[in-house]
Amino acid sequence: MSAVAARVQPTTTRRRAGRVSVWTSYVILLVVALVVVFADALAPYAPNKQDLDAILLPMSGEHWLGTDDLGRDVFSRMLVGTRVSVLAALLAVAISVVIGLPLGIAAGWLGGPTDLVVMRVVDAVMSFPAIVLAIGITATMGPDITTAMISVGIVMSPAILRLARAQTMAIRSETYIEAAKSFGARGLRRMVLPHVLPNIIQPVLVQVAVLMGFALIAEASLSFLQLGVQPPTASWGAVLSRAYTFLDQAPMQIFIPGIAIAATVFSFNIIGDEIQRLLDPKRK
Repeated sequence: MSAVAARVQPTTTRRRAGRVSVWTSYVILLVVALVVVFADALAPYAPNKQDLDAILLPMSGEHWLGTDDLGRDVFSRMLVGTRVSVLAALLAVAISVVIGLPLGIAAGWLGGPTDLVVMRVVDAVMSFPAIVLAIGITATMGPDITTAMISVGIVMSPAILRLARAQTMAIRSETYIEAAKSFGARGLRRMVLPHVLPNIIQPVLVQVAVLMGFALIAEASLSFLQLGVQPPTASWGAVLSRAYTFLDQAPMQIFIPGIAIAATVFSFNIIGDEIQRLLDPKRK
């Protein structure tokens, strides 16, 4: 085998493995989306229906993923919990974009005192560990899934803000911006919306995909600590919390929500990389 062929073969193998991971991620997210929409129809039991004669049953044909400590069907609770977890993550990401994107564009475009004030606030928020700050805000405002996700959205907003600011500052010095100004273009409608926003949307979309994974982990963490969804509502974090309590009696049940969270977060990260590749203007 020639030296050129020896170099090409590992590259081709890596490329094929990358495409497999991308398509696997597509399939996982498609399944998650279908479950979010059709969870009630797919669940064989009511997610909160208790059966004290069927406590902590193992996996079987009747209960595919077993039952929890109150006799509730874990498979049904995972299906309905998928909707809660994903919608909660979407809420957090939406809040982070609503806060971070306009402030980032304003800081990058206006500069000066506006940039100084915004970035000092961002530095103050980022000086705390993200999940610790989210826990503190949630504990102060009261345990609730909506409150928890608003807290997570606020904590995640600096990631969008800093990215939007950096991209806006880079675009502000471009030649076509100077040309637009020379023709009298000013303000939000004539400058920011047509020239800045379309050119920063690619990295923002990539960041949104990554933040979806972080938001899912944050929801699971807060619900695990009983600061997110409240009983008897099901979510991946709530199912994980119940499974951990009875780990010695039903050890397999803790893997079910853990695998769901890990696979979905992995898929969002892979799709984020794929979005970056597809939207790259230098891509051949």
